[in-house]
Amino acid sequence: MDVARPTLPCHVAASARRQNARHILSCRGRCDLGLQPRDAGSGGDMRSPAHPGPERKPPARNHTGQHPQRIRRHAFGGFSFHRIAPGEARVLNWSGSGRRAPPRIVAANDTYSSADEVVTQGPIDDLSFGMVQAAMNEMSSIPARPIELAIELPFRLRTLEVTPAALEMRRGDDVMTLEPRVMQVLVALHRAEGRVVSREELLELCWEGRIVGDDSLNRSVSQLRKALAGEEGVSVDTIPRVGYRLLVPESPQTAAATPEPPPARPRISFRAKAAASIAVVAIVGVAGVLAFQSGAPKHWSASGIRPLTQEAGIEMFPAMSPDGLAVAYTAGRGFWEPRDIYLRNVSVGDATPVRLTQTPNADEYAPAWSPDGSRLAFLREDAAGECSVVVMAPPNGSERIVSSCADAYAGLAWLTPNALVIENRPAGSRARRLIAVDITSGRARALTNPPADMLGDGAPTVSSDGRRIAFRRTAALGSDSIYVLDTRTGATKALADGGWKATGFTWANDQRTLFFSSNRGGDFGLWTIDTVRGSEPRRVTLGMLPLGRLSADRQGRSIAVETGRIQASLSRIGRDGGSSTPLIAPEGVDWDPDVSADGATVFASDRNGTNQLWVRQSGGRLLRLTDMNASYVFAPRWSADGKQVLFLAVVKGKTDVYSMRHDGSGLTRITSDGAPKGRALWSPNHDQLFFTSVSGSGWHLVRHNLRSGRSTPVRNTAGIAIIERAGDRLFARRMGINSIVEIDTASGSVRPLPTNIEVEAVESWAPRADGIVHVRGAGLTAELWLTTWAGASRRLAALRQAPRTPFAIAPDGDIVTPELIAGDRDLMLITLE
Repeated sequence: MDVARPTLPCHVAASARRQNARHILSCRGRCDLGLQPRDAGSGGDMRSPAHPGPERKPPARNHTGQHPQRIRRHAFGGFSFHRIAPGEARVLNWSGSGRRAPPRIVAANDTYSSADEVVTQGPIDDLSFGMVQAAMNEMSSIPARPIELAIELPFRLRTLEVTPAALEMRRGDDVMTLEPRVMQVLVALHRAEGRVVSREELLELCWEGRIVGDDSLNRSVSQLRKALAGEEGVSVDTIPRVGYRLLVPESPQTAAATPEPPPARPRISFRAKAAASIAVVAIVGVAGVLAFQSGAPKHWSASGIRPLTQEAGIEMFPAMSPDGLAVAYTAGRGFWEPRDIYLRNVSVGDATPVRLTQTPNADEYAPAWSPDGSRLAFLREDAAGECSVVVMAPPNGSERIVSSCADAYAGLAWLTPNALVIENRPAGSRARRLIAVDITSGRARALTNPPADMLGDGAPTVSSDGRRIAFRRTAALGSDSIYVLDTRTGATKALADGGWKATGFTWANDQRTLFFSSNRGGDFGLWTIDTVRGSEPRRVTLGMLPLGRLSADRQGRSIAVETGRIQASLSRIGRDGGSSTPLIAPEGVDWDPDVSADGATVFASDRNGTNQLWVRQSGGRLLRLTDMNASYVFAPRWSADGKQVLFLAVVKGKTDVYSMRHDGSGLTRITSDGAPKGRALWSPNHDQLFFTSVSGSGWHLVRHNLRSGRSTPVRNTAGIAIIERAGDRLFARRMGINSIVEIDTASGSVRPLPTNIEVEAVESWAPRADGIVHVRGAGLTAELWLTTWAGASRRLAALRQAPRTPFAIAPDGDIVTPELIAGDRDLMLITLE
């Protein structure tokens, strides 16, 4: 098992082995007792989902027929143990940290654990109870680890929000600051969950065992009592000559009132009671459904926004804890460098973050909280590109790999306390789908089944009641629809299918309103949609900054959002390589350039806030060519004479081929099928054009006759997604195959090159007179290379790789490419009302 478990010193482990125990007790320095099977090291990776272990079983009764008797509760560690008879399960309960950990059921002769418990089968030898007792006696001499406020999670005391790392207690708008030692005492007492904490233990936890006078502890307790005086029912009790305990009654919302005994009434028959109950249930149920379906959802608005992170580098993938007091996120030095998972308080924007992961040469991202806030799941991509789903107990619990993921694009969400929703792309398929993975057994089941000609489903987010999953269904680049899946029936329905990009989703606390970030207004803003009525989306914020992924707390008070800007501008590199020269001033993100015969460069850009086509004329003047109400405009290509531009645009979810004159006039839609497309090019004599498209059978090449208006699939072009032109020659690359092929523009037939030339990326290559220019590596290690038609390769230049990397070859052989100038992503907190 690989859930967090404190271990014993090595000499205790040796003692256990000397007693021929069937378990190994080991120590990692914290109060973490773990019972592991003998020879665990030879039994395989205990984190592997391929070895899930048996199904959960209730604790066995002992030989007297009674449940196991609790024989000791160790005050320091917070564990309870049960005496067991041969063949029974052993139950270990942890209650000392203040962060809920599930019970674990351990037996002697089996191997693996689930996320919630360890269950083993088979005959069990009688474990010497004296050994465990002796081990615990030795463990009691291990000094308690002092409380580190920086890594303590926030918690609640009735109406008080306590943030240890910020030394704050907050009630509404009132904030009280405590001294560090006073806060440590509060944390220690809160961890104990109502049990008495001795003075010695408090000195060990809060003063690191230093010898201090009674006055120091008495003063801290006195100040803590004053701070808690305004919170009804919360008190610090003194137990004479023993220690202290923190008393926290149930909150008013959850405390159950004890009703007065009802007066005696005439006996009513069972049949009458049943009939009345059915009638009442029916009436209440119908009324509730009608109220829910007919009631108008709340009209949300943003009352404020403030930064959560302002560090150098990037902070992405926010995940608000269920109580809204902390946010987990991904951070790193740059887009192309390994990232780690961090945790920080929400109430203090400049609080020092806690680093939760630090795996060498691995990229860790997309954290997601379990429903009870006790665990985090996240994705890890190692140096070899293998993707894994990992679960851990923050802030310093151990990790467990619960599943693999098909690719690093996978999204992640908790469906239940024991199941995750992730994206998955089956082998040989283009479309991603959502699957539910049991983190105990590793078994998976499909949740969605998108059409085969789409990119598929992603970005799942689950409502807090677990009844709905909102997700994004992407037909093609820039064409997104918002769907909701009913987890009880499996039915899906589209909420908004206008084709606009949708980057982030999160649920409001009413279980019916979905917040999402989208460019449907032209720029990225925050929107809401009623998932019950399916009404038109409403805008909550203006697009002052581009918004990405979202995460809301369950109280409906705030949303953590991903924002920031990337700058990627066009540069020019000489045909023989060397350093790059800026072509235009950086402003937003520029991509997909193409250079005409007279040196004019057409390209896609969001430099005015929306995605449009621009041209840098040969004299250096910049001109915007389009003003389309489109979610995505891309892949512009000049005609041979430089008088026309061919390009692709996504309008109302449909991707089609468009053309216009060199000055932006004469906009014409050429195709109307709306299918996803990758590239479009003129034929040498301009009587036809070629484009790549997706149908049920995948990518293929299509020939379009400009005179007749007919489009005809080209035979034997399965898998061709990207085409590029050099003079009168047309080249292509198939999906999943690195070799470049040539297409006969007259017949459409595909033939291999005389010398095989392979490229790594699908679209990061371009032909020129002497060979293929292509990118090797990625991110910080990206380089431009030339492979000649004879097969010789040489390095041309280092490349500051931008998010989108298609580049162009100028008539003189120079290379025009987008390069990353600056990239910054931060987290902001939007306050809702």
